[in-house]
Amino acid sequence: MSQWAGIESDAAVARRPPAPSPATGQGSGNGAAGNGATGNGSGRPRPRLKRAERLITGSIDGAAHVLQRRGRHVLVGSALLMIPMTALTLWLSVLAYDDFDRFDSLFGDRGWIGAEAGGAFFALAVQSLTAHLVGAYCAAYQVKYQLGGDPGIREPMVATLRRVPLLLITWALTHWWALLVALGVINAELADLAGVAFFLIPLLTMLSALVVLVVPVMMGERVGVRAIPRGIALARRRFGPVMGFVLANGLIGGFLVTFIALLPAAAEGTGLLTFGSVRWLVQGVAAQVAALVVVPFTALAAAEMYLQVRVHAEGLDIVLAADRAFGSPG
Repeated sequence: MSQWAGIESDAAVARRPPAPSPATGQGSGNGAAGNGATGNGSGRPRPRLKRAERLITGSIDGAAHVLQRRGRHVLVGSALLMIPMTALTLWLSVLAYDDFDRFDSLFGDRGWIGAEAGGAFFALAVQSLTAHLVGAYCAAYQVKYQLGGDPGIREPMVATLRRVPLLLITWALTHWWALLVALGVINAELADLAGVAFFLIPLLTMLSALVVLVVPVMMGERVGVRAIPRGIALARRRFGPVMGFVLANGLIGGFLVTFIALLPAAAEGTGLLTFGSVRWLVQGVAAQVAALVVVPFTALAAAEMYLQVRVHAEGLDIVLAADRAFGSPG
């Protein structure tokens, strides 16, 4: 128990024994085995969280598992957050083009912001904020589910809405650099982008890896702005796998978005379907469907990565087994 207590207080432990099986109760005396599946007859839920041998593939597989089994809760809850943000993007675009002349002249001599570039920049910013909010909802859902709970839509949604001010602050503090990069990319020439991409992609991956666990920390540990240093500290403890996860998650997400968004064009290419004058509408719907699937999936994967990093770095699975066998100290 002293070793388990040390893990729970974030003390470093050099070597840990494998976690006892909740089903057999090995290594826990007459705990889980002698008192039923809930451990000590306390009615504690059995955690679904399992230690993954490989952090990257295990996290992505865990996200796919939850999306497959609880897709309705995840997708409907995510849509409730994404639809208003999409409407906000459209509203900003309409404002920009309705007042094109005045907006296009804003810093126009330097080419920083114009109606077209400004519309694209605001769209990227709103999409980034949307992903942040959806990430909070999915993190609250994933953590609750993997720790043995049975969440619906309401509980993680309420938890997310209560933390919207904090989420806005953490988004601004952890994504300001991404907004600057987006503004530079929008106004850069294609030839210039090709030259800096070799250095820019690894840099963006490294910065993303440092902050990818911030939202799961906030929702899983119920902290505020302190989630930023805590998330960075967790990522640094397994920085190689976390950076690889960011790359893999980005590649899978990009592939899925491209595949789903191109389905209407592929259907027309076969000659079996033609959309005619509504092709633009079908293409737009396909793009939104792609976002509705990919954004929650990548958010679930980030939340699962947070849990797996805690399992490997802090022995979270052993703490959970100890709580079920002997009861929580608090």
